[in-house]
Amino acid sequence: MLTFKFGVIPGLLPSPRARGRIRMTVAAAFLAAVSACGLLDTDQPNIIDPNEIDSPEGAQALALGALADFAFAKDGDGTQFDDGLILTSGLLADEFVHSTTPPSQQEVDQRTTALINPTLSDVYRNLHKARAGLENAAAALRQFLVAPDETPDIAEMESLAGYTYVYFGETFCSGVPFSRVSGDSLIFGNPETTTQMFERALARFDEALAEPGLVNDDGTITNLAAVGRGRALLGLGRFAEAGAAVAAVPTDFVYATEHSDSPIRLQNAIFSYTNSGLWSVADVEGGVGLPYLTAADPRVPFLDTEDTGLDLITPQFNLLKYPDATAPVSVGDGIEARLIEAEVQLQANNLSGMTTTLNDLRDAFPDLLLGSLGTPGSRAEGEDLLFAERAFWLYATGHRLGDMRRLVRPAPLGYGRPVDTVFPNGDYHKGGSYGTDVNLPLPIEEQNNPNSAGCLDRNP
Repeated sequence: MLTFKFGVIPGLLPSPRARGRIRMTVAAAFLAAVSACGLLDTDQPNIIDPNEIDSPEGAQALALGALADFAFAKDGDGTQFDDGLILTSGLLADEFVHSTTPPSQQEVDQRTTALINPTLSDVYRNLHKARAGLENAAAALRQFLVAPDETPDIAEMESLAGYTYVYFGETFCSGVPFSRVSGDSLIFGNPETTTQMFERALARFDEALAEPGLVNDDGTITNLAAVGRGRALLGLGRFAEAGAAVAAVPTDFVYATEHSDSPIRLQNAIFSYTNSGLWSVADVEGGVGLPYLTAADPRVPFLDTEDTGLDLITPQFNLLKYPDATAPVSVGDGIEARLIEAEVQLQANNLSGMTTTLNDLRDAFPDLLLGSLGTPGSRAEGEDLLFAERAFWLYATGHRLGDMRRLVRPAPLGYGRPVDTVFPNGDYHKGGSYGTDVNLPLPIEEQNNPNSAGCLDRNP
């Protein structure tokens, strides 16, 4: 039986411009539920009977549940049991250092993740659950809504499904299979390469942008799909197409997952972890990471606690970007659109144009008091500047690991930099040395799939 708790949906209203539509969906589902029973009846109005799932109200409930699962997979929650993709990928990258004790999390930070690792399993499982839920919700909305061609809801589900494939492609090794349920049967997927994952993402964004219901979109879902499309094209090394995809996205556009103080499952886990002595803001991690602390950049605000994390070893620097447990977390925005355009200019060796784009972006946020950037003197300096700007603008939004992989991926898909010039290496701050991971492996349980034997390779 599908349980739908009204008023505590963690999928959270994607952006201020989309909130009214989502709230009306909640209200419509609530009215439909209570019309089937009196408010004093013992039947709970937040339970949808299995016989009513194949209905407009059932389809809307599936969509809201899918939004909840997407937010949970990406951002985690306040229970501090499920880390979420942003926290985990940031730990493998150079954004965070592990300042607590669980060894499964330390393996990720140390670039030595084993196949049997609960942190790995949770992120992988939750992301698959979100993917499947979003695709099922899109199909249900199309089948059961009275006027499916008049709503952008289907395009929203397809767009967010596209982001799950982007996350798989940026975070995990080559070889992820995408299984599905058909009736009572589980159809095992075949291993797919990183390129195929990005191609899947691109197909979902294209489907979203082709939805007739976007005629009634206020621009929110169209821009969401456009930014995701540009991100997928970057992963495929199709840089010029990526720039074209985001050209019409306004700089002030934001689609975000939102959070709440109560219950704990609705809290922003990035705030919770980075302000509870679990994750600390990194600084030149492993000798090659970016100087998130010493740069004193207002885009990565932090607090020096002058104490250690829960491990009693690691200096604790709390991230202030998300000031409380209710802080929203961007999925796609206009800042990323401008950064994609700047990378296209870098690829064309237009360093002056790239610098102008980056400075225009800085000027769009005058309250940050960011100074102007000088034009790089070489292509290598241009790469340093572009990826540093991406890192600071997009800090703790789930982008950095994909950027680092693109930096070390051979041309023409990437920039061909040596791994040890990008990923933390050498002595680890808790003892031992960093490993060689540049992505996460597939958890051991995926080998229950007869088509899967784990990663096809561990290449970036």
